[in-house]
Amino acid sequence: MQLPPWLMPGWPGPGMPLVQQWPQPTPPWGRPDRDDDDMDDERDVEWNLRQEGGPLSRSGWSNWRRIGTGETLDSPAPITYQNDLHLFVRGTDSGIYWNRMSRRTGWGEWREVPGQGRTPSAPCGVSYRGSLHLFVRGTDNRIYQNRLTGSRWSGWTEVPGGGLTTSGPSVTVHQGALYLAVRGTDNAVWVQRYDGQWRGWQRVPTGATPDAPAIVSYMGTLWLFVRGTDNRIYGAAMRGPNQWTNWTEIPGGGRTPSGPGAVVYRGNLYLLVRGTDDGIYLNVRDRRGQWTGWTEVPGGGRTPSGPEGVRFADRLYLFVRGTDNGIYTTVRTRR
Repeated sequence: MQLPPWLMPGWPGPGMPLVQQWPQPTPPWGRPDRDDDDMDDERDVEWNLRQEGGPLSRSGWSNWRRIGTGETLDSPAPITYQNDLHLFVRGTDSGIYWNRMSRRTGWGEWREVPGQGRTPSAPCGVSYRGSLHLFVRGTDNRIYQNRLTGSRWSGWTEVPGGGLTTSGPSVTVHQGALYLAVRGTDNAVWVQRYDGQWRGWQRVPTGATPDAPAIVSYMGTLWLFVRGTDNRIYGAAMRGPNQWTNWTEIPGGGRTPSGPGAVVYRGNLYLLVRGTDDGIYLNVRDRRGQWTGWTEVPGGGRTPSGPEGVRFADRLYLFVRGTDNGIYTTVRTRR
């Protein structure tokens, strides 16, 4: 397999901005102004949008809004489970904390996930076979899981296989199985499949990353996205059991100092990154395989960690750690 360019010795490091920047003031988080020019027929969704920063806006995104008083030192992890939106973060004490939003009652209070787990990185999770599966990097660099079924947590246990990671994990469901991806201690990307049994860690044959990978299922294909050692953004697709395409750079010339995020929304794949200016950017791949190029999410938000997204109530929600370590969200209100 041909080595990707970001594995070649002497490849240049960051030097170019993510995209061309336009001078604009950065608004304070949670600014109260709104564009109330549209209405949504689904009353519970519209109420939810009001809670999250306002109803439908001309820009297509709601204003950034802080979620409660919680703080985090890394990227938030949103998960849809049992018709609610669950949000997990690493606390400032490295505990794992949890908040939940109902369509009709909004966000609750932050509480610690049972089991007294600790993590030095961002958590991740996914809904699979009737349970919410939560994964973290432990303080010993091993990978641990906790499972929520209904209202009951299973407790923290190590993911079998003896894997180690120096960044947060990433997880998705693809063709009826759960796929967990991590950055190994060798900076390679490692993937393990779970279909009722864990199948062992498999190393993606080429490539290296200094951060957490993103894994996502899109149009019948399993995709990996990483920050390269040159801060460019690369992707690879699985063509068979542990058979991956060559790593290729995502079109648009983007740069990022953090691991990317990826989410599927209304038939398109949204790739999310923190820019070299700490802005929040996205690049969208459509069903024809065409990328839109990197554009900044409106609102002037800034983050010191990678953004994450989730589809909930037929809306695309983005979550970031603010520059004050608060947890913030904006909602995509149009296609």
